[in-house]
Amino acid sequence: MLKGNLSEFPLGTLIQTLAAAGRSGVLVIRPPWFEGRVALKSGGLHAARAGARRGWAALELLAGLPRAPFVFDDALPLPPESNLALPLEAALARMLSVGDRWAALKHLPGDWQVGLALSRRSGEMRLTPIMLQILGLLEGRSIASILEESEAPPIEVAEALDQLLAEGVVEMRTPSEMQPEILVALSFYGKNQGVAFVDEALYSEWSKLLPGTFGVRVKSPRGQEASFEVRPRADIPGRIMLHDKDLRKLRAGRGVKLSVYPELGTSG
Repeated sequence: MLKGNLSEFPLGTLIQTLAAAGRSGVLVIRPPWFEGRVALKSGGLHAARAGARRGWAALELLAGLPRAPFVFDDALPLPPESNLALPLEAALARMLSVGDRWAALKHLPGDWQVGLALSRRSGEMRLTPIMLQILGLLEGRSIASILEESEAPPIEVAEALDQLLAEGVVEMRTPSEMQPEILVALSFYGKNQGVAFVDEALYSEWSKLLPGTFGVRVKSPRGQEASFEVRPRADIPGRIMLHDKDLRKLRAGRGVKLSVYPELGTSG
């Protein structure tokens, strides 16, 4: 068996290496959100699948993974039928081109488990047919499921999602497993109004679960809410530090227990 991670061996390079050696077997790729398989037969591409995608669409989807563990197993049986009609060199050239398009995306996170929803902000944007299709699939779905289930080619779906995120039509949602923390309020004075400080350990835990930048939404017992940039601070477990003026806006004070929700996209 050959094992590794796509972060070190990009898919196109990996397939080219296996093909040059004339290998037969199945390359199994396991990101957290679906399983991908690429079957090679005597050094040629035989079949591919990734979640609900098959054939070239599966290869195109797998080419977008920045990282994922893989194993090549020559003992696994090959699918009885081929779904890849492209010659190897043509497929590798297309994968290189598609890889460049994936790399050009600036707003789509690498964590495809992130959920998406229509933004609460208003604005105008000319929507393409692919964008309209995406919006029909959107609510409550993860990036991975949208890339899998859309009828359009995966890279075109990814590019449309990237643009929708850039324009603010679509927003990322905090993963459902993220629960609010009940933290005791501390106050400070001076600069940094609009900033919340939480304990380093809690900040680190949130960082592992949330892709990209994040902040916090704070809710007081009286129902007042506000979003803040969040920063780590040593030795304040179970507490949150807010500027005195921000605490007043929340109609809260020192010692009050606040509900603190990690929230994507609000970090400064």
